[in-house]
Amino acid sequence: MIAGPLQARGRVIEVHGDEANVRIAAASSCQGCRARALCTDGGEQVIRIVAPANTSVDDPVLLELDQANFALGVAIGYLLPALTLLLGAAVASLAGDTAAALGAAVGLSTGLLLVRLLHRRLLADRLQPTASLT
Repeated sequence: MIAGPLQARGRVIEVHGDEANVRIAAASSCQGCRARALCTDGGEQVIRIVAPANTSVDDPVLLELDQANFALGVAIGYLLPALTLLLGAAVASLAGDTAAALGAAVGLSTGLLLVRLLHRRLLADRLQPTASLT
């Protein structure tokens, strides 16, 4: 069974040319997340999207993101740094414990840099939700 796209409903709060800021309610799963303070403000979240044609302030919008693209973003954002950390530690562990710790730090830094580069160069369009006025 193939699940449909991830969806969220929101309201346009600002329009800047071809971009808009949309306020959406935080998902119920956000309540148990330790990082919720980083991305939500009082149970709501503001995200920037490519605005559909004729978008104005206070318009309701439906945001959709393909689940495969979401899974790809999660894998790259979380797994790549973890894998490079472990790889750096494993390779450097041949030279001792101190080298392993340094190798882990270098591996993590490399992984985070790769995530940033991959997002900017390859994934930015795939991880952008599509918006439609409702």
